[in-house]
Amino acid sequence: MGFHTGAFAKVWGVTPISNTCTKLRISVSRKNKETDEFEDDFSGFVLAVGTAAAARASKLREGDRIKLGDVDVSTKYDRDSKVSYTNFKLFSFEDADSAGRSAPRAQARTRKPAEDDGGDYDDTDRDLPF
Repeated sequence: MGFHTGAFAKVWGVTPISNTCTKLRISVSRKNKETDEFEDDFSGFVLAVGTAAAARASKLREGDRIKLGDVDVSTKYDRDSKVSYTNFKLFSFEDADSAGRSAPRAQARTRKPAEDDGGDYDDTDRDLPF
């Protein structure tokens, strides 16, 4: 499917441009079921746009893998030069090595038994969490 939200991409180059923009060279591949080989579905330059995305992207290194988050594609046509420009933008992403992993589950909390105040009540539900 190429360049889309949720795709896994490999980073081939990182060029910080400003505090709100970092240019990445990435590729997205898919496995050809007939040949069992990986083929590029998308390869090109992507702008990580926004303060948070640009800062995180500037820390990436060649060979890192990321999972694409919010993305956008826009096309602009220049009438004077009769050239069409396609811009790929990346607003969020996550590290592919940690993508899909759930956070460690919190340890089940056990409630400390309350002091017996000597009242007449049924204590069978004392260990309920609510």
